Amino acid sequence: MNIMPMPPQLVVVATTIHKLSILLFGYFIPALSSVKAVVHKDSEAYHQWSTYWLILHLYITILSPILHLTLHPIFQILAILWLSLPQYQGASVVYERIVVPWVDEYETKVDEAVDEAHRGV
Repeated sequence: MNIMPMPPQLVVVATTIHKLSILLFGYFIPALSSVKAVVHKDSEAYHQWSTYWLILHLYITILSPILHLTLHPIFQILAILWLSLPQYQGASVVYERIVVPWVDEYETKVDEAVDEAHRGV
């Protein structure tokens, strides 16, 4: 079976759609929704979007570069949608199941290390 490579024009179109989707669904809509939550003093939405930004930046700054955890572009879009769409609230799921237990376990140790560092400075 001979698999033909994708034409370069199709690669450019697919890459552009991927990047625009990530910008729109990963940054623009969540940023707009975050601003609306603050302006309307909607504490539930504010919590949802704060959690979303935390999880997104944990992935960008820790998981992606350190663990080299990158996803296929289609899965990146699906992950962004799952994390950000209010009907799924994936960021809240990740936060409650991973971040909160980790903080509960290591918060005291981290606080002690920070205090020790401040005393040493």
